Amino acid sequence: MKPRVFVSSTYYDLKHVRERIEKFIDNYGFESVLFESDKITYEHGKPIDDSAYNEVTLCHLMVLIVGGRYGTTATSVSPIEDQKKYESEYVSITRKEFETAVKRNIPVFIFIDKNVYSEYQTYKENQDFFDNNETYKSSGASKNVKFKFAHVDSSNVFRFVDAIKSKPIKTFDRVEEIENYLQNQLAGLFYLYLDSLQKQQEVNKVLDTVTELNNVSLRMNEMLNSVGKKILGNENEEYESVIKRQFAMIIDFFCDQLYIMMDVQEIQGEVSDQQKLQISRAIYEVVLKETLKMPDKENRKSMNKWMMEITEQMTEKLNALLLAKDIPVKFSRVEGYRINAIYNYKVAPFIKTDEEKEQLIARIQNEIELLV
Repeated sequence: MKPRVFVSSTYYDLKHVRERIEKFIDNYGFESVLFESDKITYEHGKPIDDSAYNEVTLCHLMVLIVGGRYGTTATSVSPIEDQKKYESEYVSITRKEFETAVKRNIPVFIFIDKNVYSEYQTYKENQDFFDNNETYKSSGASKNVKFKFAHVDSSNVFRFVDAIKSKPIKTFDRVEEIENYLQNQLAGLFYLYLDSLQKQQEVNKVLDTVTELNNVSLRMNEMLNSVGKKILGNENEEYESVIKRQFAMIIDFFCDQLYIMMDVQEIQGEVSDQQKLQISRAIYEVVLKETLKMPDKENRKSMNKWMMEITEQMTEKLNALLLAKDIPVKFSRVEGYRINAIYNYKVAPFIKTDEEKEQLIARIQNEIELLV
């Protein structure tokens, strides 16, 4: 089965680009999906563009090309008269296709015409003037200026660029630049896939080893409780000291692993000790507290996809929680599947009280000191 690549753009101004990219994708061994090539299944009784959005969800990649035209209004948006549509912001079909891909977590390669992107910079430098339609005074007279851009038909193109610029973009003035970039990116994806297969095998071994270590630890703990209580008695201070030292060793082992499974993307300002403690609590709530249901050994083929999803989900949830608490730290990687697995197999069985939970959180804070 071939990977399916959806090509999203306005049609008439980028027709030649679409034709070249379609051939490039097909020659690469993938299946290109463009409406003009009859690759979209249109559903009876529904707007044509709704079928395009549904087709996006069935694809594995999207190539988004932004040129000088903004495009037709999506039917899910309130219609605007053609003569006025470029005077008001609205969602076009192309923008809706992009939003559909993002919502379904489909990778998007974004290309913007160099002239359009250059004019976008001018727009951003003078945005108040363009957005508010300020009064322009000339020779003592005042009049409203309808500014015309050289390379775009609507300022909505720039608002669209605003919506996508948080993702990696590539400018172009020749189709060959798009082809070369796509070739490198697809090669990179294939490399990551091969690398992930090796890591998947390592993770499988780690999960099996952690499970076995957990069984050994539980047996040793049970033996210590049974034999130790008989020899030393329940109230003996030495017995309690051994138990505490054992627990400290367990959480030290876990937190040493935690440090290498998380990366900080950016820190905006000073991070107080209280905020570091809040980060530790957020890690406990988002990454540790939930018991993940991993794929069975018989279904390990889906392990790689599952690991990537958990990593992305937990990273996003943790960052959202930190943002809500006004903590100036953002993580780029939180290997949720590994952290959660080691915690639940190795540490969670020994945490019986709130005091032990707080001891763990305080120990995590020590690792946060190293990260931020």
